[in-house]
Amino acid sequence: MKVRLLPSSIAADAQRQFLTTLLVDDAVAIDAGSLGFALTSEEMRRIGHILITHAHADHTASLPIFVSEVFPTLTAPVIVHATPPVVDALRRFVFNGEIWPDFAQIPLLNGRGPALEFCPMEPGKTFGIGNFQVTPISVNHLVPTVGVVVEDQQTGFVFTSDTYVTDEIWAAANRSERIKTVFVDVSYPNEMENLAVASKHFTPCSLAGDLKKLTRDVPVRVVHIKPSHRDAVLAQLSELRDPRISAVEIGHTYEW
Repeated sequence: MKVRLLPSSIAADAQRQFLTTLLVDDAVAIDAGSLGFALTSEEMRRIGHILITHAHADHTASLPIFVSEVFPTLTAPVIVHATPPVVDALRRFVFNGEIWPDFAQIPLLNGRGPALEFCPMEPGKTFGIGNFQVTPISVNHLVPTVGVVVEDQQTGFVFTSDTYVTDEIWAAANRSERIKTVFVDVSYPNEMENLAVASKHFTPCSLAGDLKKLTRDVPVRVVHIKPSHRDAVLAQLSELRDPRISAVEIGHTYEW
């Protein structure tokens, strides 16, 4: 299994993360913040399924651009998996005919159904995408949000998506021996804990407390660091002296 955090910056420092998209085995995307511009046209055409963890713009911003870009070559609909509140938000606020065309009502050029199909997913209910088993897990964020457990027959990983102090995602990570890595949100430095609590994101300090719930010795790879606070967050993560913790290298392929 291969996982890559796609870049969201064309600046000299490519490690600044404004948007979120994880690409799994070059075929399944988790979130679509940067999906519509971080890949070549050929790479985009390989992606048939997209999991959307929640409706915030940094996780959905380029989804309409992606659908529009791949439309001319589609032979089957782009499948978007999301919980019902997220599907509703995408229908009302994005694919509504005003912000963007409703590709769920636009037929494929080959006539075989619509260009976009929404597939509701339910927290706690495992479903399949090709060789993958995906389990969405509710987490603690401002809007309805799920993290995901993604597994195949040999290996797997956890992505918390955006969250603050939470329980179920750690319990899910502890249950499966196939989990090799946890990708976790840490957005702000410790001195901004009040903002982190209000916006429901981890700081290094709050992450350290929550990691006591993770009983398995697997790498914990930090994502979603706000670019203007990256140096401070990295320094404070280092001060935790937890060998499991490191920041994700954007664009690097993690493979198990």
